[in-house]
Amino acid sequence: MTRSRVRERERVRAAVQTTDPAALAAYAGALRPVVASLRTLAEDATAEPSKRVHARAFLRREILKGIRELEARIDAATPAA
Repeated sequence: MTRSRVRERERVRAAVQTTDPAALAAYAGALRPVVASLRTLAEDATAEPSKRVHARAFLRREILKGIRELEARIDAATPAA
């Protein structure tokens, strides 16, 4: 695994201060590109086969990757019990 992937994984899993409004706003802003990407992929996946831009395998892989990233970020924002 390359170092940039490790750094990206650490960045995604970094703890989020949910009590700080500015930190929470920045966190929500960082989620927007992930959600926008998922929306684009889902729209392509549900298009008619003749109008699809990407192959189904690519779409499935990228959608699942985006969902895993969202899950990791939600876990990072969840307060420790």
